[in-house]
Amino acid sequence: MMDARICCCVFSFLCIAPNFIIFLVFLTPMKDPVPKVELASMDFTVLSITQTRLSAKWELSIRIPEDLPGEYICLQGDFQASFLYKNVTLVTSSPQKYYGLNYRLPQILKVSAVVSGEDMGGSIGKYLMEDVKEKKQVQFGLLFSLTDCRKKTSGVMSYKCHEATLMFEPGSEIKASVFGKHPSCINF
Repeated sequence: MMDARICCCVFSFLCIAPNFIIFLVFLTPMKDPVPKVELASMDFTVLSITQTRLSAKWELSIRIPEDLPGEYICLQGDFQASFLYKNVTLVTSSPQKYYGLNYRLPQILKVSAVVSGEDMGGSIGKYLMEDVKEKKQVQFGLLFSLTDCRKKTSGVMSYKCHEATLMFEPGSEIKASVFGKHPSCINF
């Protein structure tokens, strides 16, 4: 008698559990995966640097993937970036318009920012100057945003990239480019 009840319970569980899983899978709303936007390049050009002042230019390119899921990124919109040193924002670009993104084609978006004679404060300027003149490399963090076309959103899709190491060209303290593996960027 007890074995019959156990068999009945096991049989019921085996019949109900798969149906419950199927029910959850089909009735749970699916979210589109977040587009994997990558850093394609970042260049830093020192125009003038002292322990207290910086004049420099950053140029950034990001790669929009060919498989834009759903309606995340608008096919036209704004692209804006902030460049950070030791988690301090040095400069934020003005919004750059982009037009004509195409589904099924990877594309590059570019933005640049210039800081001229900016007062960096004592320690930030000192560390940045040390990195440029002694280490011949510098690490910058990056935040950027794109226009988000999905309904019921803020209208902005924001990304944060891990610090990128930029190395100066041999014999130069003027121009640096990303060296090694490009940092990953995550949507937040």
